[in-house]
Amino acid sequence: MMLLAATSRATRMTIIRQSRALSSQGSDAVEKLRSVLEEYRLQNYAQELPGRFKKDIVRAATNENTDRIAVGGMERVLSNIGATNKISSSEINTIFQELGNGTGEIPINRFSALI
Repeated sequence: MMLLAATSRATRMTIIRQSRALSSQGSDAVEKLRSVLEEYRLQNYAQELPGRFKKDIVRAATNENTDRIAVGGMERVLSNIGATNKISSSEINTIFQELGNGTGEIPINRFSALI
């Protein structure tokens, strides 16, 4: 089980590095977001597969009629799960600015790999 977790983390980090290098602040913010989401998943999705949780988070954060996730969508999800006090808006903005290629939006497939 631990090997699987390490492998998936290594895979995610490779995807992020290939898509665009993150600053140390961006990398820290990504890890914090993952931690917040994982904590919520363990408390509320313990009986579900992690993939189902990811799909639900992505679906909730995605604006209709688009294949991208905007900052506002992710902030809405964090507010809905009661995690706004665990990760700041500036950390979320850092993630979306660095991985969104300046648009402030992240494609769904990149975001799914991120979390």
